[in-house]
Amino acid sequence: MKNNFQKLSSKIDGISRSVIIFLFALAFICTVYQVFSRFVLQSSVTKELLPFIDFSIFNFTWIEELIRYLFVWIVFLGIGTVYKHNGHAKVEILINVLSEKWKNRLLSLIEVINVGLFIFLSIFGLRILKFTTLQISPSLGLNMTFVYVAVLLSSLICMVHSFARLFEILSKADTRIPLNNVEVIPENTNMG
Repeated sequence: MKNNFQKLSSKIDGISRSVIIFLFALAFICTVYQVFSRFVLQSSVTKELLPFIDFSIFNFTWIEELIRYLFVWIVFLGIGTVYKHNGHAKVEILINVLSEKWKNRLLSLIEVINVGLFIFLSIFGLRILKFTTLQISPSLGLNMTFVYVAVLLSSLICMVHSFARLFEILSKADTRIPLNNVEVIPENTNMG
């Protein structure tokens, strides 16, 4: 079961990273185009050089909204990726002073709390989707469910990562060998 969650977590992380890269590249291209169309095509120099062309038709108002929604998706998918690689800010004072046994217990408790939080976010993410099914974005005409489903998907991704980490912590605790059961074998040397 541990290996299944580890594989699923790694697969989801790889897909999330690829989607984040694609969405970020798309947002970058849209932003560069928006800046170019506003400050180059709409400039007074361009209007003087080419007065017979109306460049305002190349200024799309929906691009700003698209960039905003792309960044929403980038952030929510990024939450899962950062969580997978343990990159969120945390206070480790207590963890650093505990013994290995208590450290594993505390880390397990933290992951159980995280799973509860992700279940809570998933439930309320579903509730948000019920309210947004009739909302349409102003410029794109996009159903807002496509934007808000990022909350639900991010919660589910983080939940898989949290279960994978929990099983990893629990398997570390189970695989430790007690020192009193270890057999000491005397070392034979040729010194003497």
